[in-house]
Amino acid sequence: MAWWTQDLWCQRRNRLVAYYAGADPVNPMKPGLTRADDSPYPGAYLRPFPRQNGGAGLVSTLPDMVALIRSLLPGGQMLLKPETIELMMTNQLPEGVWIRFAAYGELKGKGYGLAGALILEPSAFDHQDARGELFWGGRAGTQWWISPRMNTAGLILAQRDMGHLFVVEFKRLAYEAVKRKN
Repeated sequence: MAWWTQDLWCQRRNRLVAYYAGADPVNPMKPGLTRADDSPYPGAYLRPFPRQNGGAGLVSTLPDMVALIRSLLPGGQMLLKPETIELMMTNQLPEGVWIRFAAYGELKGKGYGLAGALILEPSAFDHQDARGELFWGGRAGTQWWISPRMNTAGLILAQRDMGHLFVVEFKRLAYEAVKRKN
C-alpha cells in the first residue's frame, strides 16, 4: 500500500497553508489577494497525481526545508554524501547552453545542477557575490538559495501564486548583510 493513502491525505489536509493569488496577474505588485487553494486544479496537492517531472508539486514543511538547506552549506549536518552535494552544485549542461523556461526563454549565465539552477555568471538582477549559488523557486512563492562560497542561504515561503518579485530585493539585502558581518 502506498504511503499516500486517501486516509492519510485527509488527515493532513488541515495542515496545508492557505494559497493566494494576486489581484492582477499582469501586475503582481498591485494590492489585493484572493484565496486560490484549488489552483492549478481542484484538489491540487490533496491527492496523489502523476507528474511529468520532479520539478512540480513539492509539499514540505519549513523545518524540513531548513534542515535540507543547512545540510548543503559548508559545515552543515550531512544528510547526503559529499560527492552527491558536489554533483548537485556542478553545472550539468554543456558549455554555452543555459537553463531555459518556456515563459522566460534562455537565462544567460544560469546553469543547472542536480538540485536546481546555478548562477555561473551573475546578471544585473543577481548580487555579484551570488556566483556559484544554487537556487530554485516554486509556483507558490517558494524561493530558496544556497551560496557555499558566501556560506549563506535563504528561504522564502510566500504561499502566493507567482509574482514574487520581492525575492530579488530580499536576496540583495541578505547578501549585503552577510558582507557587512564579514
